[in-house]
Amino acid sequence: MRAGERTTPDAGTVAPPTLRVSVVTMAFNRPAALRACLSSLAAQSLPRCDFEVVVVDVSASSVASILAEFATQLQLVHHVVPNGGVAANRNAGADRARGAVLAFLDDDCRADGEWLAHLVPLVEQHRDALVAGRVVHDARHAALPAAGQVITDAVDAFFNPPGAPPRFLPGLNFALNRDAYLALGGCDVRYGRLAAEDRDFVDRWRQAGGQLVRCPHTHVHHDHRSSLSGFVRQYVNYGRGAWRYHRARRVRRSGRMADDLRLHVGLPRYLPASLARLPWPTRLPVLLLLGVWQVANAAGFVWQAVADTLAPTRSGRN
Repeated sequence: MRAGERTTPDAGTVAPPTLRVSVVTMAFNRPAALRACLSSLAAQSLPRCDFEVVVVDVSASSVASILAEFATQLQLVHHVVPNGGVAANRNAGADRARGAVLAFLDDDCRADGEWLAHLVPLVEQHRDALVAGRVVHDARHAALPAAGQVITDAVDAFFNPPGAPPRFLPGLNFALNRDAYLALGGCDVRYGRLAAEDRDFVDRWRQAGGQLVRCPHTHVHHDHRSSLSGFVRQYVNYGRGAWRYHRARRVRRSGRMADDLRLHVGLPRYLPASLARLPWPTRLPVLLLLGVWQVANAAGFVWQAVADTLAPTRSGRN
């Protein structure tokens, strides 16, 4: 399959000129995860004629053979691009999409069968809404995935407390109007391969008057890092992206870093409920991993602060 080639639907089926939704997912050297992700999309209750899946292929080896397995189950677009980082890759998928709604799903995620059926109508009814389902991790008895779930729960409890409007929804699982996404400039490609491009987009979305909507009736399963080294790299990268994000917020005056630091300072407030759901033998290693998370995040933040101070023209969004 050539770069950017669009697969064809079954014989006798004509795709509509504009689809209801385009699901954009990135393929990055995780063939088994991509296969599981596509399987979850093939099982959506939303009719297949209503949506397409744009696979932005930045893998070292093409995923064309995996896509061929789903050629009769999904409307697929295979778009091969250089890996410019998550922000650039998301934008590349949005540029190729035909759907009126964009739904982003990372390749290490599996969507609940009602995921699109719940998210798409909310976006269609409210053009200024960015909508996301819940994020859950499997394997409560394994320390690394369990720690990932505790961290996800803590972040969600801090940014989206009950009774208050949401302040953050993760980019691995959200949907919004495609024209509105493009009008805002998409994700900021200057984040490169750093994390926090979704925090930046959500912050600009809210500053432009958009609303965030949580959809508790559906969810995605996120396969967390399975090795300690991968866990550390992930949160170092999050810390590096956090520096860029807070620097950009300061420039556009959309918030203060001190406000978000309350998550880390007051972390014990956001842990008990999530920890209580874990088996006792898992709790101690999870607590140790939470310490690793904090150290890795802080190390990445300082690392990027020093790097950007030494090369100021490479950082931020002006």
